[in-house]
Amino acid sequence: MSNTKKMSIALVDDDKDESDFFQIALDFLGIDYQFRFFGNAKDFVSYVENEETILPDIIFVDMSMPEISGKDLIKQLRENSRFDCMEAVIYTAHISEKDKQAMMSLGTFEFFIKPTEFSELTEMLKEMIDRRAEKMNSNSLKKG
Repeated sequence: MSNTKKMSIALVDDDKDESDFFQIALDFLGIDYQFRFFGNAKDFVSYVENEETILPDIIFVDMSMPEISGKDLIKQLRENSRFDCMEAVIYTAHISEKDKQAMMSLGTFEFFIKPTEFSELTEMLKEMIDRRAEKMNSNSLKKG
């Protein structure tokens, strides 16, 4: 992978096992990363609303969570331009076409069905991280 900057990745999911699965996959890819897991959307919102927080480059959000759904979390984040720099990925076991359309109305998102195979997860993560790194490198070239 061509990333020169440490990639900051967050997972918002009420299933702790997903966190373990993600970290193993990220380690397998051999990238320089910082990973944070949030077991619910409220904790993630509290974290990113702190002005001193360095925002994640990519957030993976489960759609079906108690209290605040993934859909509501993304909607809340999109209402604040401070969070525009974060790449949001819907990472869920299932999504209806209606929910998918509602999410698309909030902006461009990637949708990934939670893989059952480790190789599918590593492939998806590699693709997302490479794409994000290219975008970050492109943006830094434009600024410089």
